[in-house]
Amino acid sequence: MGQLFSTENTQLPSSSSIPLPDESPDILSSTKKIIRPQFLLRETPMVFDASREIIRASDGLGWSNMAAVLARTDPFEEVVPPISSLFIAVPQQKIKIVLEKDGKTFQGEMAANSHNIIAPGNGYAVQGFDLINAFYVYIKNEILRELADEIYGRRLDEIDLLAPTETADPSLTYLLDTCKHMLSEPAGTNLSSDYLAQAIVACVFSRHSQLRDVPRSADSRVPLSQAQMQRVNDYLQANLDGSFQVADLAAVIGLSRTIFFERFTVTTKATPNQYLQVLRINRAKQLLRDGKLSLVDIAFACGYADQSHLARFFKRFVGVAPGRYRKDTH
Repeated sequence: MGQLFSTENTQLPSSSSIPLPDESPDILSSTKKIIRPQFLLRETPMVFDASREIIRASDGLGWSNMAAVLARTDPFEEVVPPISSLFIAVPQQKIKIVLEKDGKTFQGEMAANSHNIIAPGNGYAVQGFDLINAFYVYIKNEILRELADEIYGRRLDEIDLLAPTETADPSLTYLLDTCKHMLSEPAGTNLSSDYLAQAIVACVFSRHSQLRDVPRSADSRVPLSQAQMQRVNDYLQANLDGSFQVADLAAVIGLSRTIFFERFTVTTKATPNQYLQVLRINRAKQLLRDGKLSLVDIAFACGYADQSHLARFFKRFVGVAPGRYRKDTH
């Protein structure tokens, strides 16, 4: 981005001056072509009308957790109130903009393929001065909550998700380009879009997030001892069918949650929740080979809420459904 100015210098209107869609019938006027899936219908007033020409869109492809639009936009000015989805805007060429978000105003140029990330719960105001070709991606908040638990073992509100406006990140660029190319595929790509949404969120988490109470100091980069790791393993194996927090594991070996988290990831190269999922899947494989329990009972025995919950994680880790695994191992 270019120069950073005080918010006092901006002439952009406050986001409070723009009503939500359900409060403004004009925004939903039949004279405007709206390209939004149902989960965004009540959350963003972005209208793709005559000033924003649709090139391609995910509408009609059956995507349930992500929406994407490639559009060409005339010079414009708009204010978008907070939404619950993760929003990423990617200009396809260098553009001049004024952008207000997070209480700050940015004025200058965005490079082609740079990423403007808006975290859930945040709004923004933007003014574009040129014809803009841009790619927009929305990812449902449910995906963020799921990945926060799976990667960090945390609630989403325990993670500070940063919202950079910066030059392109190569890994994120690759994933967003894949998403853009999928807009040209026929309907029925919902499963692929779900996995791609997860990959995009995982990339954003890894590069643009911070656990609120996890330090990054060198003191916490010490691995757990063999005895400490054994106690943690014993505790996990004895409680695979229950639920517990990182603090519970830390208490087993007498460490604070923050220090335990860092030392555990140094030792295992995985978060506690990722490690737990491996143990649960291994237990499920053992019970499936044994053949005595139903899939529902195996799910409960391994700490999953129901059979479908087990199936989702089992297929992710093993590559086949639990029922197929049972047949193949007998």
